[in-house]
Amino acid sequence: MTAMLHALVSDVADELRAALPVSSSVANDDDNSELIAELSTAGLLDQPQLIELLLRQAGEEQIASAVKARSGRREGRVLQALVSDDDPSISAAAMALILARGRRRDRFGQTRLEFDDLPAEVAVALAFATSAALRRRLTVTVDPQTADRQLAAATAALLARHDEDRRFEVMTAALVRLLDENGKLDEDLIAAAADEGEIALVAQALARRAGVLGADAMDLLVGGNSRGLMLLLRMAAVSREFAARLLAGPGDLLGVTDAGREISRFDTLTHEEVDVAREWLRLDAAYRSALAALGQGHGQRSL
Repeated sequence: MTAMLHALVSDVADELRAALPVSSSVANDDDNSELIAELSTAGLLDQPQLIELLLRQAGEEQIASAVKARSGRREGRVLQALVSDDDPSISAAAMALILARGRRRDRFGQTRLEFDDLPAEVAVALAFATSAALRRRLTVTVDPQTADRQLAAATAALLARHDEDRRFEVMTAALVRLLDENGKLDEDLIAAAADEGEIALVAQALARRAGVLGADAMDLLVGGNSRGLMLLLRMAAVSREFAARLLAGPGDLLGVTDAGREISRFDTLTHEEVDVAREWLRLDAAYRSALAALGQGHGQRSL
């Protein structure tokens, strides 16, 4: 997470520097380490949405790596098969997702978070925070007012290029929607994706079937809470066979310590429990966060 965050902030800082007039000079701060330390000390990197996004991607990467290590296969077959789909829209969406995944790797093969992967409000906050951290460095060569104008223009240019449609989560959801609309989002495909560690695809598929947000489905899928995972599967109305296959496959990587107990939980969760969980997750995320901060929760057992 720390490496991803530092790489992200460095990318933003470098983009801002590149947009400044040639006559301006901003020190590189030894690969931006000093700038990042200043932002961290000031609490400007402590953005809940950003931290949640980093946690999700780190969890997704850990599971994918573990699954690939077990199978001995580095390349997944599910997305490759979808690239060859007869429907050109599905084929294009699958190829776009493969390319997007490639952009999530640095030159050393390590996972990274792209600026386009950020929700708009997080992108705005991070861009302006980084811009503010550059101001003192810029005033070495220009007066403060000129620095403000130049940094404002650079930040506006960066944000104008930010495209939420290029978010990996959005692109995955778009592929899942196309599969669903074409009657191809079946349990065999979702199970095959799980077997290959395609956790983002599995989360979005279950989210669509359950009628909840993809981010919430991902949290339930990789959050290490077995009850939450079983609730997600029941909300998605998957078969018992699918649940058993998931538990027998990457289940331990999803926090399941006793597959037998969890399949029993899957069987015994009541319709009321499932409906209450679904209704809670359909509330606005900001409202749920505020309730949690106020110590009110959702009035039921933890998901």
